[in-house]
Amino acid sequence: MTFKQFLLAGVFLALLNGCGQERTTDLRSAEIKALDEQLLPNADWQLSQATIELSFCRDRINEALLASKSELRGWRLSGESTAFPPYREEGLDTLSKLFEKTDVLLWQVEGNVSAQRYHVAKPENVSKGEVADAVFPAVVALSSMPQVCHAAVDDSQY
Repeated sequence: MTFKQFLLAGVFLALLNGCGQERTTDLRSAEIKALDEQLLPNADWQLSQATIELSFCRDRINEALLASKSELRGWRLSGESTAFPPYREEGLDTLSKLFEKTDVLLWQVEGNVSAQRYHVAKPENVSKGEVADAVFPAVVALSSMPQVCHAAVDDSQY
């Protein structure tokens, strides 16, 4: 290997290493978006019975996640990414960042201008007890995030 090839290989490895975090973030964002577009529960995912009410400190994020139950259901039933409004991306990016920091995967049930309701989503192979037990630690973790102004558990059937 010549010095020029060695230097080129070193630069290439440095570039790959520098892009690792961005690629991970992009992958997480894609996972969050793909999950958001599905009707849950399904064969792969289960949901907590309790919901988490979450309000972001920036109204812009709350507005990006604005959607009624029927709107979300309609978008999800279409099976098309293009059915979702483009402004939703910013809200999903914020959810992705929360997931990276807290390992809490949220699936939106509805949202208004001040708050949204979510279920905790877990893979189907996780026990129902583990899903139920994940709700309160999720609220604690989410409450500690600077972008979240309010997080609470709602056990009621709405």
